[in-house]
Amino acid sequence: MRGKLISAIHVAKRELALDDETYTFVLLAATGKTSCRDMSPDELSRVLDVFKKRGFKVRQNPVNRALKPGTVTAKIRAIWKVMHRQGFISDGAETALNRWVKSQTAAQNGGEGVANWQWLEQHPALASDVLERLKRWHRRKMLAAMGMPERTLMGYDAVCRQYEKSLPR
Repeated sequence: MRGKLISAIHVAKRELALDDETYTFVLLAATGKTSCRDMSPDELSRVLDVFKKRGFKVRQNPVNRALKPGTVTAKIRAIWKVMHRQGFISDGAETALNRWVKSQTAAQNGGEGVANWQWLEQHPALASDVLERLKRWHRRKMLAAMGMPERTLMGYDAVCRQYEKSLPR
């Protein structure tokens, strides 16, 4: 029991992208202790509850990170990776995607952004909004790279095709 709680707390730290100082502050505020190894199961549960309030969701079984190809979240992840490969964003990691998703969803989610892009699966309307924002951003970057104005009357797919054609072979 204790080991599972500690593991869940460490997963929460990683998924919520907490730095060591913030993590230690949360432990101290919840229990008066700075290390999980010094805590009782009740104290560990209190810490985990704090992380749950911050958006962490405990998963019972490991989740297969492979997504169905047609899901909105799969498209978000794919576009993020393409933008990184094309040099439009410097960090293609999922933690960077999580930060961006959190910043984009904060206003629609009561000021608290969605901490993990995969959690958008439970919020289809929010996921669609995030996808459209990402596509608009990607479209602007591609148009700028081709020296075309933002007001160019071309949809996202057409701009993608045009951009691919403009790349040196």
